Amino acid sequence: MACPYFYVEMVYICLYKFQEMEIDINQKKISIGDKYKIFIDGKQKYHAANKLFRFMAEIELIDTDSLVSKIKIKRRFAWLKIAYDFTRTDDIIREFRTISFWKRHYQCVDGNKFYDIYGHKGRKYSIYRNDKQIAFWDKKAVSWFNGDNYKIIADQDADAEILIAFCLIIDNSRSNHKGNDAMKWDIGYFGPQAKVFDTEWRESR
Repeated sequence: MACPYFYVEMVYICLYKFQEMEIDINQKKISIGDKYKIFIDGKQKYHAANKLFRFMAEIELIDTDSLVSKIKIKRRFAWLKIAYDFTRTDDIIREFRTISFWKRHYQCVDGNKFYDIYGHKGRKYSIYRNDKQIAFWDKKAVSWFNGDNYKIIADQDADAEILIAFCLIIDNSRSNHKGNDAMKWDIGYFGPQAKVFDTEWRESR
């Protein structure tokens, strides 16, 4: 007979997985741009691509089933800072701006939602909405032939599309100097940070 603690643990794991969403972003490097396949909880939901022959980068996020454009991202010129604008289906411009270039802190406002994006030591980023953490992503250290791979862990009720937009922006902002080697190794970031990564966030929700 199974130990009662086994069932308690299984219930905890089920509830734990139920309250979070997993987003995988897989990049395909091509000679004149980047393409992405994006999965939510194991099912492809979106794809994205850089528009060709643009002076400043433009990325479009498209629903794979309906082929409807969900988000359009445009890079803006900013000296030593990351600056992007993006629109959703309502055509309202959201601004993604740098608060601290050296500490990798960025902000974006979407209606009454204030987002802070924090880069951490290594390859992780955390996303806070109205001062409460709702997600983080990690990037694989090694990629073979293809481009970078990201995994976002988020609250189940988080806005998946805006989290994807944030990740695509960060990836694009740091992709201009990547080569075409068969294997790429990212040792991560080791500079100052505005906020330390919360290793207990998933368990504390």
